[in-house]
Amino acid sequence: MDDLTPQPKDTQLLGDLTNAERDMLHDVGFEDEATRAGTSILADHEMRVALSNDPGVEILPLNVALKTYDFVQSLMFGLVDPEENEHIRLVAEHMHDPLGHFIWVKPGAKVKLPVQSFSLLETPQGRQFTHDITLIDEGAEVEMVSGSAVPGNVQKGRHISIGESYMRKGARCTSVTVEHWGPEMEVYSYGYSQLDEGASSTSTAIMMSPIRHHTSRSVSTLAAGAKSASQAIVFAPEGTERVLATETRLAAAGATSQDIARMVSAGGTIVNDAVLIGDAVRTNGFLGCDGLKLRDAGEIRAVPQLRARAEGTQLSHEASVGMIDGEKLNYLMASGMDEDAARDLIVQGFLELDKGHVPADLTARIEEIVAKAKSGGM
Repeated sequence: MDDLTPQPKDTQLLGDLTNAERDMLHDVGFEDEATRAGTSILADHEMRVALSNDPGVEILPLNVALKTYDFVQSLMFGLVDPEENEHIRLVAEHMHDPLGHFIWVKPGAKVKLPVQSFSLLETPQGRQFTHDITLIDEGAEVEMVSGSAVPGNVQKGRHISIGESYMRKGARCTSVTVEHWGPEMEVYSYGYSQLDEGASSTSTAIMMSPIRHHTSRSVSTLAAGAKSASQAIVFAPEGTERVLATETRLAAAGATSQDIARMVSAGGTIVNDAVLIGDAVRTNGFLGCDGLKLRDAGEIRAVPQLRARAEGTQLSHEASVGMIDGEKLNYLMASGMDEDAARDLIVQGFLELDKGHVPADLTARIEEIVAKAKSGGM
């Protein structure tokens, strides 16, 4: 890399957030900026906050980062072709003045507090196209919290996002993402990640709020000895359609991955299309897709695919979709619960987080978000 000059102080954005905006963001994991190593907040078509409280973390609006560091130009569209599909082309065409953040966790940094990044769409029927780039440099360690939110008066709108994440040799990252969109919105999220030798990523995605249509596509490539573990908690009430498309490529010896999705339909549709590719010897990967239907309406489709392209790769999957177990329901009702409470307890257990994938100080907050969304409070 070149041009590694320190971040000029005047590139930090310290825009004020209203109390209403803070409340919206709190619902998707936001905490006061003083308690975080860094904060990035995008509102409609501007970066409102780009602030770092840690010398090991730099946060810039992407358009500023491209002018500040030459190497950012090679990171932008480094993992995805800008012509890949119509949505990505649309974002690329709006990149005359790129909208999004650049987060850089510097080499060897051991960041003690989480880094948080959020986007707000506050204009009814608004259109938002964003591109974010994250670089976790060699040997760095960080926890990240991200999310998206809209106010109650935003029912319809369209959001398309591209995220490119680079983890250099030996880097470690634990991340949580929570989204809360409008019930009639269309959202298309595209995430691409590259894990270099020995890098380790642990991620949790919470997708619980009503939405008309959400396509979420992620592509990850793991180098030698890299490790990836992800879990997705997905809920689809009536009128919601979610399409999850994941592709994990184990590209070199010793790469390992585990991808688990827990999906509940309360009348909505969920499609989980997961692909796991073993491209090298001594690689190991697992796909887990579990679905629970709460009523006859709605649909869950789990389509796990395994592609072994090298002798010695070990790939496996488990997939199940079913209704609530009648015996469990009857047992709980016989113990004195009414039917609604019994169903709620079963769903709560089904959606329980693997706490090993979530930073300890965030576990209670994420469980609160899941419970609130499931009860219709989001």
